[in-house]
Amino acid sequence: MHEIKMPQMGQSVEEASIVAWFKKEGERVEAGEPLFSIQTDKAEVECESPVSGVLRKILLDPDVIVPVMTVIALVGEPDEPLPTGVPPCANVPLALGGKVAETLPAEQRSVAPRIAPPEAGRPVFASPRARGKAEEIGIDLAMVRGSGPLGRVTEADVLAYAGSVSAKRVTPTARRMAQAAGVNIASVEGTGVRGKVTKADIAAVVSRPDVVQKPTPDVKAAGGVKRIPLTPMRRIIAKRMSESKSSAPHYYMTVETDMTAAKEFRAKTPYKPSFNDLVLRGTVLAIRDYPGVNARWAVDAIEQVEDINLGVAVALPGGLIVPVLKQAQDMSLEEICNACKVLVEKARTGKLLPDDFTGNTFTVSNLGPFGVDNFTAIINQPDSAILAVGLMKDRPVAIDGGLCIRPIMKMTLSSDHRVIDGALAAQFMARLKEIMEAGQF
Repeated sequence: MHEIKMPQMGQSVEEASIVAWFKKEGERVEAGEPLFSIQTDKAEVECESPVSGVLRKILLDPDVIVPVMTVIALVGEPDEPLPTGVPPCANVPLALGGKVAETLPAEQRSVAPRIAPPEAGRPVFASPRARGKAEEIGIDLAMVRGSGPLGRVTEADVLAYAGSVSAKRVTPTARRMAQAAGVNIASVEGTGVRGKVTKADIAAVVSRPDVVQKPTPDVKAAGGVKRIPLTPMRRIIAKRMSESKSSAPHYYMTVETDMTAAKEFRAKTPYKPSFNDLVLRGTVLAIRDYPGVNARWAVDAIEQVEDINLGVAVALPGGLIVPVLKQAQDMSLEEICNACKVLVEKARTGKLLPDDFTGNTFTVSNLGPFGVDNFTAIINQPDSAILAVGLMKDRPVAIDGGLCIRPIMKMTLSSDHRVIDGALAAQFMARLKEIMEAGQF
């Protein structure tokens, strides 16, 4: 029996969720054939089966976030027996402990169990140990008040709550079904392991003629508030940005850049690079002169990276994605222009590969096309800096004692003060401004 695990999509990706399974239990899958798609904080990616066989058991429902390398399915031969203790329904993760966990290698037994989506009402920020303990004893994390940093729920909070209430064991899928149907879980008798309420139990209750299902809440009846469930991408973006803002001491530096020479350069360039392409090329040239900004915090050291891998922020309907231009220091402006077009198109059509959005060392985010004059961006870790580019527009400026109109663009650098001191950031921004104003690309 082959274990299918949640793949590791880059060093910075710690957890992901299933978007869809392309095969049903009992269907045959060939090695290299798409088996499922996953959602990370960066993109939706189709994943191929590493082996051929029959999909014997799906162990993870869609839209449930789990740590990478968690076992999510079993593939084997039609008559091959399942490991002892494999749960009878698909909404129970494999690595929860007991007999099932005992069938795994030692290094797999410590994998945290899957993380249930938060109950409607508020997001839940909890440590992996807290989530594991809550799943083990059947605690709804949305009911626990956190005492950790920024209200994060700790294992101690879960244990304290468990001691004050009689918690009912419920699978995450059953809890969502009960909430949608208006079923009081406390009145449902569980038929799962140790009395755990399963989706089958909720389905049986909902099908009874004496149960009146709760209608979908009317937006007007709720005081004009429309609740939009979090997508896996939005949930993980929120987590990543919160972690970046709370862990990295941000500071900001803005310069105004006269884009006259850049406009003239672009006008006479046959392949017509975008102004964002010019900013990307200028950023590469400035990093060459000040490589200290192309670095990352490593707790006990600062790692200065030789390759300049530019993250290019792209806005999508479901959130923000950052494909990466690898080894941009070796690219000409035209090569940057062409590579950027390919990455942006792949991002917008959902065709990015894992290698396309990993390995960033410096990120550029441009909201100028949206009419934004100036803004500050949150650092895209593991980077230590991000450049926020605003709208280029004609503004009055004083030149040689006279008033002139020039196309001015504002650029703001957000830096991690653990890695980049103010003087270095100022030197980098001055050099970038010099490159852009000289039209030296």
